[in-house]
Amino acid sequence: MTADFTTAKPTPDLAFISQHLFTAILWVNDELVITWLNAQAEQLLAISSERLLNQSILTLLATDELKLDERAALVLNPDQLDNQTCALTERFHQAKQYQQPFIDHDHIIKTPLNGNLPLSVDYSVTPVIYEQQPYFIIEMWGKDRQSRISEEQRQQQQYNVARHMLRSVAHEIKNPLAGIRGAAQLLQRQFIKFSEATALHNALSPAISDINSGASSAPNSDKQLQKTAQKLRSYTDIIISETDRLTHLIGQFLGSNQLPNWQMLNIHEPLEHVLTLVLNQYPQVILQRDYDLSLPELCADKDQLIQVFLNLINNACESMTEFEQTLQQNAPANADQLPSDILHSNLEVEKTYQPKLHIQTRVAFQHTIGSQQHKQALQVSITDNGSGIDAALIGQIFFPMVTSRAAGTGLGLSIVQDIISCHHGMIDVSSNQAQSANPNSNPSYNYNNSQTRFTLYLPFKQPAIDA
Repeated sequence: MTADFTTAKPTPDLAFISQHLFTAILWVNDELVITWLNAQAEQLLAISSERLLNQSILTLLATDELKLDERAALVLNPDQLDNQTCALTERFHQAKQYQQPFIDHDHIIKTPLNGNLPLSVDYSVTPVIYEQQPYFIIEMWGKDRQSRISEEQRQQQQYNVARHMLRSVAHEIKNPLAGIRGAAQLLQRQFIKFSEATALHNALSPAISDINSGASSAPNSDKQLQKTAQKLRSYTDIIISETDRLTHLIGQFLGSNQLPNWQMLNIHEPLEHVLTLVLNQYPQVILQRDYDLSLPELCADKDQLIQVFLNLINNACESMTEFEQTLQQNAPANADQLPSDILHSNLEVEKTYQPKLHIQTRVAFQHTIGSQQHKQALQVSITDNGSGIDAALIGQIFFPMVTSRAAGTGLGLSIVQDIISCHHGMIDVSSNQAQSANPNSNPSYNYNNSQTRFTLYLPFKQPAIDA
């Protein structure tokens, strides 16, 4: 007689599964109080679980109704509230009564828990019975996140097309430039030979003139020819120097053909290396470090990351320095003739504005880069309080030849974009441009509030290496 033994299959831990979903999940009890949430909900709402637990879900989805409930608790007769209805609270009660889920689209979450930052979401509410108690499962999908991903993909496609066109044009220009430079060098050699021959002839001309008198006009003509040769040689120098400049520019367009030297490194090493180089040139800049020292090592090309940080940090310091100089230049020369309040405000602007550079490193959880979802990604933010970027340019600054600075080439950020793309990462920029840098236009304006932030997202592991 044999016994049949059935292997018991382990029941999956639903909390464990929920923590690894891409969807934000909140567990709400019958009193509409949040009793549990997953990590994606914290990431989406930018609020920690400690602050959300035991809060009413109305704090997120209907703050007006929450205030209405508080007023109702203070009023003896609820009918005195002008027949105001609690629409969302009623929908929760109906969902529980009929066990019918509901969905709301394009809902704006604005709560003091995250600084009243508006967040557009779609969410669903599913009533369930768990251990004979009624609960609600709330799923949220960030509309801003979807819009950001779509916008990033669209911009990346536009950037790739523009980059491909410019590289094609650069290749077509590179070969003729080499021919122009070669021809200019040949001309230069001929002018050098001619100058040397003329100099030798002038050295021998006194002895010849003693033998053959009456040829006094020959030295004058030789001097004139030598001057012409020197002038033409200067023209060839200009041609060679300009072709070299254009060749260097085209080399920046085409980028480096060298493959990345992948290595495991601490992101703070290239950051500190660049900060040591740049801040020696800008001692007036106040540096604020906000490092997460527990970050894991990153697989990257150290030299290329140094070039990225060098471009971004140098641009930030130059922007703040130029903005500070503009504020000082706009200070009135005839200060004695100004009213005391305006004069005092101008002096305060000069004293209170301080160039500040803020560097932050963090781990971004469940972050999407392109079409790849990463459980963990490196986030590096570089923030300055310079003049900011014009809103008309901010969507185009990673394109080649786009710059807001008179002395800029428009290639620095394009190179940064290339390197970050090569590392399968992404770069984002946000900026609130400062008002007119004239203290007289708005004496009460605080110029320290303007800021530009570049945020880099890099995977800790490169997919090409792991494959």
